[in-house]
Amino acid sequence: MVDVAALGRLVAEYEALSSSSSPEAGQRLRDVCYTIGIYTGEADAARAVARARELLDRQGPGGAGGTAAGARATDRARATLLAVLGELAARERVRSGSFPTLHDVVQLTRVTVPHCVGAAVSTWHDDGSVETFAATPSYLLALERAQGGAEAGLLARLRRQGEGQVVVRLDPGRPGRFADRARRCGVRAVAGAHLRTHPHGCTVFSAYLRTPAEPGTPALGLVEVLALQASAALDRFALSRAVADLLDRRHATGLAIGITAERFGVTPHTALSLLVAAAQRLGTDLDTVARRLAEGDRLRSAPGEWSGS
Repeated sequence: MVDVAALGRLVAEYEALSSSSSPEAGQRLRDVCYTIGIYTGEADAARAVARARELLDRQGPGGAGGTAAGARATDRARATLLAVLGELAARERVRSGSFPTLHDVVQLTRVTVPHCVGAAVSTWHDDGSVETFAATPSYLLALERAQGGAEAGLLARLRRQGEGQVVVRLDPGRPGRFADRARRCGVRAVAGAHLRTHPHGCTVFSAYLRTPAEPGTPALGLVEVLALQASAALDRFALSRAVADLLDRRHATGLAIGITAERFGVTPHTALSLLVAAAQRLGTDLDTVARRLAEGDRLRSAPGEWSGS
């Protein structure tokens, strides 16, 4: 006895995948053909699909055939979505490659900027708290927190200036918590760049130097470039946080992100971008795409919805 509904879903997925050229779709197409062959007893893929269509046609529009037709419409839409996601994922992997993380950027700063002790990225909030996203080496965490109390230091000047790069030469004889800790760390100057302005805080990329650097020197130019890299990494970090919030707030969207990330081997925030792009290409919204992908064959298309073409 053939499960007509399951066979209908397989044929619908075969039809949707046949129009895609992505490697993921090709692998899934081979799996579908093999399963259809098991159902029909045909070893050849073309004969198996033809036999499956013949069996489905015999069911007619009523009875089990009507159920199978509804399932085929639903699964054809889902298979089309998976094919689109596979194509977009393949393009994204070719286009984007790997991006440096904040830790990568601060580590690179430490080893490439002359006379650099280390680097850090932190946000100083107006309530007095400090949120450090990355620091290399780890003892700079204490120096970052002490910087908030240095009235004439880098942070104070960046708050006033609001953007660009600031270099502060530290006076070894000046007393104070920040100056004392800077001396213990071997820091004589701080080169920093304002990365973004939060409603209630200031985010800064800081490179701690053993010797002061004059404005316009190659070292400071390199710090400026690395600060731009840190800003881009911070944007991706913020997007990852937003994706995590989505995973918590919207079960269907979170499940769809997880399915896409696992199936196509991408990160969660890339999976979200792919789902958004797929919704735009299919002429629908993100919630509908997420619901379709997450619930699979439990959903049935409403009239005029998800034609699959």
